Amino acid sequence: MTVAQQFFIFFCATTMTFNCKADYQLPEPTDMTYRWDDQFQVNVSWSWKKPDNLPENCTVKFVSAELNSRTPKNYITVKYFTEDKRSDHWNISIQAVLDPVCGHWKESRPVIKTIKTTKPRTELVTDFRCSLEPKRTKCFWKPVSESVKLNISYRTENDKIRACDGSTSHEKDVCYLNVNNLQFDIYVLVETETGRNTLKPKFVTPLPKMNIAEDKGKLSLTWEDPRPAVGKCRLKYSVYVTECNSNNVKTLYTKEPPLNIPYNKNCQYKFRYRVQTDEYCISVSSDLSEVITHGENRSPDEMLTVIAIVIPIILSACVILSCYCFQRNREIFCPRIPDPSTIFKEMMMTGNKDSKPIPGNLYTPVPEPTENITLVSENIVPQENP
Repeated sequence: MTVAQQFFIFFCATTMTFNCKADYQLPEPTDMTYRWDDQFQVNVSWSWKKPDNLPENCTVKFVSAELNSRTPKNYITVKYFTEDKRSDHWNISIQAVLDPVCGHWKESRPVIKTIKTTKPRTELVTDFRCSLEPKRTKCFWKPVSESVKLNISYRTENDKIRACDGSTSHEKDVCYLNVNNLQFDIYVLVETETGRNTLKPKFVTPLPKMNIAEDKGKLSLTWEDPRPAVGKCRLKYSVYVTECNSNNVKTLYTKEPPLNIPYNKNCQYKFRYRVQTDEYCISVSSDLSEVITHGENRSPDEMLTVIAIVIPIILSACVILSCYCFQRNREIFCPRIPDPSTIFKEMMMTGNKDSKPIPGNLYTPVPEPTENITLVSENIVPQENP
């Protein structure tokens, strides 16, 4: 036997062994259909025949890549919102797989089904939001067209569809849901005669007022309690801060106010904030606040500059006032001193009464007022001794 014949026999044996161990493919699902349970939920079902040669210990599951789901059942329930998909139809694929991998079997080819809504999707409202009140939930929106009449209905996760109650105070574009907690998701249907839109409303809470106080070199931020707008949910406060003239925005979080931050008196602080529920509750958040400022931007040596300018001005004013006062009261502070030569000449004179009067260089005292006293004598008769 030649080398070529040996190689041919080996190649045939290898090929036969490989064919014996070839992979088997699972059959694909068939008869895929869908049914709308209500305006928010659709049920998709299919049939599947198990191959006769599939081992009993192999477990088959059905996977939908679009829904990120895996189930051993031959149906799946889907919640669909046109506001999220931005369409009134979408495709769902179902594929049979082995979980875990079993022998030489591999997954089936995916089967695709197009799901369509009962009415075409129509852009009817924007910015649909709800706010939890003590006994109910208030919802409000912006209509795309003021001339179109809208029918608003809703349901919770485990309840039937109800109509949204209109406002009793003639509020425009407002309705109320008979829901007073956030334990379940809420689905909203906005509908007209020709179209519809389904969505999950965004829950908001009124923005609580923030107070800023200086405390021992720190700024203390506190908020008024927004309850019952968020029920029993815990809140997380997000604060966005800029200092001085910096463009760098610092983001701070707290669940337990007050929030204390270091304070530089030479800087102006700008704050914006929002509140939202924590990760253990249905998402509820407030709008972002307007900019709140505190303090002023000042140079660190600004006070020294002020002192260097103000103090000399004050001293100069004091000197000028002192000079003015001294000039006005010069006779008091500096009285005239007599000329000694005049006094000496007067002493040397020999009584010449005709001499000229002494010039007025001598100090002349101011005359003091006097009173004339008259003494009257009384004649007193002495008493005789007995």
